[in-house]
Amino acid sequence: MVPFNNFLKNYGTLLLVIGCLVFITHELITYLHPPCNTLTTDISNVLISVQKSSKNDGFRDNNVPATTSSILVKDTANTRILQYFEKHRLKLWYGGRCIAKAKSSDNLVVTHCDPDQIQTFSLEESGRLVYDFNGLCVRSSTDGNKFLSLGDCGSAVKFVVFQEKFLMTDDSADCLSPLSSGDSYPSIYACLEAAVGLTQCDEEASRIEFLDETYFREERKAFVLSKTPTEGSCDFKACGLNAPAPPVKMLSPMYSIRCTNMFDCVTVLTKTARRPYLVLRLAKSIKEVKGYDLRIIAYDDGPDDYPPEVWDAIRQYPHLEYIIGDDDDMGISTGRNLGLQRVKTKYFLLVDDDHVFNSKSNLEKMAEILDTTDATLVGGKFEGFMKFAGSLRFGHFHGRQEFAVFSGHCDRELEKWGCEQCDSTSNIFMAKTQHIIEIGGWSEELKIAEHADFFCEAESSSAESSLL
Repeated sequence: MVPFNNFLKNYGTLLLVIGCLVFITHELITYLHPPCNTLTTDISNVLISVQKSSKNDGFRDNNVPATTSSILVKDTANTRILQYFEKHRLKLWYGGRCIAKAKSSDNLVVTHCDPDQIQTFSLEESGRLVYDFNGLCVRSSTDGNKFLSLGDCGSAVKFVVFQEKFLMTDDSADCLSPLSSGDSYPSIYACLEAAVGLTQCDEEASRIEFLDETYFREERKAFVLSKTPTEGSCDFKACGLNAPAPPVKMLSPMYSIRCTNMFDCVTVLTKTARRPYLVLRLAKSIKEVKGYDLRIIAYDDGPDDYPPEVWDAIRQYPHLEYIIGDDDDMGISTGRNLGLQRVKTKYFLLVDDDHVFNSKSNLEKMAEILDTTDATLVGGKFEGFMKFAGSLRFGHFHGRQEFAVFSGHCDRELEKWGCEQCDSTSNIFMAKTQHIIEIGGWSEELKIAEHADFFCEAESSSAESSLL
């Protein structure tokens, strides 16, 4: 990916620039787990996706295959649903980490979702939660606190699945939750090795995603199968993804079909969350700055309850396809994937809903690069803001196996285009539609903080398509 000149402008706090770069912000990473004070993010948050589904299969989120081993047992007044399941990982919905046995004890802790480890649980019809690695059951600590550990199944805590997203005790209505450091309160910012216990249910901190093990391993097969480098300090399998992508190559003129009309080549794609007037501002800026229309696909969360004046304003832009989903919290990834399915042009331009174009926006240059090279994606940056483009690397950081983003450090200069070839960029990029569909789009497990995952997917497929 590659930087040019100013591209888009985000009124308020951020300004944008276009480039052939890809980059990721440190703010993304510190937002996930601020108290951990780290500029790296978990390997567990970087997912290699294979296939997405827009259907909701009931037990897990939209991307779960229909062949789940969860079985419905009882439904009382549509509030408490008792299900049992076999070999599912317990993934924290907010932070993306998993719950598993501690390395040096039988306590349950927050840890990486490690495809090389058996970290699955099975919920029996009796309500006992069994750790599959050793057959022990989840129970409360014997010293009277509410920390959870593994032990004899005769003293196991009995759980039910509540509202399809919480593990709740059958008698006390407490929820299995990660704990904040040094106390017994649920925490969305639980760090590695944080204790897990029983607390009052918290809508975010206690929320669990139940990941079928077969699905989990398929999602992460690129990490499991990656070649471990024989040199350097990075000595685990995912380090094999650290190799720079091949240099961007010019296409033969006989295979290069040039865009002569941007309307026929590019569709603008954005995910919004109940902010139609920002989408309208974006559409207005395209018309005013570029002097022509582009197709715009905007995917919004439900419900469809906007007043007539909103729809009257949307109808002023006949090329704006404004879709409202059924889910009031579908997440960024699902919304983008649903929008991507509607793109009919060979390229799409991804932007956030609060972006607007300025006089330096150069879509024609972006399309020219995609037309004439084997690059998958041409990215941009915020005008007047720090350089986000950078490298994605696995390694040992802060004493742990981690995934890190090095903003401002790219693999090579591309003198012909006056830009650089990098691993990641911000949410301003033009991409080849079919290539992004082939890598699976965005991982729908991630409702937020999807940047690193998306570009890691693209990086893992770079043997066939380079990132610009």
